[in-house]
Amino acid sequence: MSKIKIEIKNRWTGSVLFEYEKENNILRDTVEEAIKEGADLEGADLEGANLKGANLKRVNLAAANLAIANLEGADLEGAFLKGADLEGAYIYLNVNEIDAKNVIKNFEEKNNIKITEWYINRNIIPTRWNCFWKYGLIICNYEIAKPTKNMTIDKAEKELSEKYNCEVRIKVK
Repeated sequence: MSKIKIEIKNRWTGSVLFEYEKENNILRDTVEEAIKEGADLEGADLEGANLKGANLKRVNLAAANLAIANLEGADLEGAFLKGADLEGAYIYLNVNEIDAKNVIKNFEEKNNIKITEWYINRNIIPTRWNCFWKYGLIICNYEIAKPTKNMTIDKAEKELSEKYNCEVRIKVK
């Protein structure tokens, strides 16, 4: 068998953010390897990617293109999604699951987003990118639920000290 090399490129510039080569390589493996190696995937073009079951915990996916990606079972806990394009992202639902509101609520809480428009696919829905053949939730529109706050270490120490009325020191390794 021959090795397959996959490159993850920036969605705007086309520059290679990460590349990985192995036998039977798939995009999910490349994304997970990038995460293991600490690659920054900000702006990554992952449109249409099958990230089923991928561990994307605490990864920087800011401004990444995840449109129409299959996120079934993907762990996005703590992932930084500000500016990411999740339009059309697909979350598989159990056919017996009538109330999708619980699934939406759990996905929103886990990923710090508020889904403002969604569609439940019960059959086949053609899209400009692909067709889905499973019963699932398709995200049409969303927003970041709790915006993150950027600050220096000094500012963070000061705010935490004032909030908790104690001395706070942040150690950087």
